[in-house]
Amino acid sequence: MFRQPWHDRVPAPRHRLFKVAVAICLVFAFMAYRNLWHDISSPIPYTPWTRADYGGSWMNEAFEGIEGFSTPPARWSLAINPPGKPKHRYTAKVHAQLILDQAEATPNNNNLGCPALNHDRYRELVPPSTEGDSSHKRTYFFALDLRQVVSLLPTLMGSIVEAVRFLGPESCVLSVVEGLSTDGTYETLLLLQDALTAMGTIVYIQRSDINPRFGDRIGKLAKLRNLALEPMYLETSQMAEDDSATILFVNDVAACTEDLLELALQQRRQHADMACAMDYRRLSRQYDYHMAFYDVWISRSMDGETFIMVPPGPAQWRFADDLFPYDDVARARYAQRRPFQVFSCWNGAVALNAQPFLQKQIEFRRAHKHVGECGAGEPTLLCKDLWALGAGNILVVPSVSLGYTLEEGLDVKDTLGYTANWTATEAAEGDAVEPVAVDWDPRPPSVVRCIPSWRKQFWQAWDFGVERLRSSSRAKRIQE
Repeated sequence: MFRQPWHDRVPAPRHRLFKVAVAICLVFAFMAYRNLWHDISSPIPYTPWTRADYGGSWMNEAFEGIEGFSTPPARWSLAINPPGKPKHRYTAKVHAQLILDQAEATPNNNNLGCPALNHDRYRELVPPSTEGDSSHKRTYFFALDLRQVVSLLPTLMGSIVEAVRFLGPESCVLSVVEGLSTDGTYETLLLLQDALTAMGTIVYIQRSDINPRFGDRIGKLAKLRNLALEPMYLETSQMAEDDSATILFVNDVAACTEDLLELALQQRRQHADMACAMDYRRLSRQYDYHMAFYDVWISRSMDGETFIMVPPGPAQWRFADDLFPYDDVARARYAQRRPFQVFSCWNGAVALNAQPFLQKQIEFRRAHKHVGECGAGEPTLLCKDLWALGAGNILVVPSVSLGYTLEEGLDVKDTLGYTANWTATEAAEGDAVEPVAVDWDPRPPSVVRCIPSWRKQFWQAWDFGVERLRSSSRAKRIQE
């Protein structure tokens, strides 16, 4: 084949060379940005936020007069919900009925095969009857942030509806923030709202266009969680004013009713400020699809270490089988599925003492990077703030095992057992193997592993930055 001499060839068009140059520059820019961006919890550039930025109006009122607030903020009110899209009407009708059916399903017909609810075990959670009492207060506040999860709703919301019926609809509030779903999630929730309202439960459904998948992820997640808690401060909700007031904050997980009630039970029995589940996910083929603990970035044991070691590198999950490598107490109690104290957790679902929120002492937030605070997820920072308030009774309830899809939830229950499997063993053995009660340590670990990114990990004092921020605020108030 005759080839044209090189000196006779037509030169490549300039626009093609320009595209190649631009592509190379973009690759180098991305690599440089990746090396500079060693904190996945904070945006670049970082700008400190005032209280107003976090969306919690209760904190805006509590901190009125500082951080730029000169006049009282407007009282928060619930926006009117727009009607759902007609094209999702059938999907919503089907899934709303499935939710109500799942709330009454027998173990054989339950999506997760959940055991029949042990009414005797959880009877102490049911508030005294308030029938005919128009001034009664609500005890349980269910909070959720949901987006694009219509297929999970029958399992998740079915369990919540069953829990509401058991606890008493007149004692419960349900608050859901929905994130502009296009699969019928919003429309299904609207129909469910009608059914729960008819039972006597107060229901709040909100829509939000905040998308944490882009930009300031932790800041946006903090806003969404605060938004889910906003209705708790409206006069119509009337939450109880003692430690019986409980927030059940649930992620988009496949859960049984007993999972939610067990968290509430342990939070009450152990006098805990916060009780977390354990969540799991299947690893990739590289790790033989092994079931591993999921919320590693958030959770820390009482030695300040992550629940499993996750070193940087291509095989970062190779230690997934070794839970609590340096915490003998947590490891022993996890093996028996007994509750144990931790520094921080979330793990898919939590039961929280509502009083620090109702007393306007706390909110979800992002890290105060401008004073050197470790970049972290909003649940880790919440736990850190609880410790700073002297409310460090934070525990994990390892008998509650959760997955993030129906299929994963079934795998988790088959592999690790249902909550009832472990509570039945607990009842049979009593304290012979391991006492159920937690021996609380009032002191947090002196240092905690800081993971602004998996590539950059180091140790930092548990309250580093927070004390500097408090000192600065105190000095500012004195000057004013």
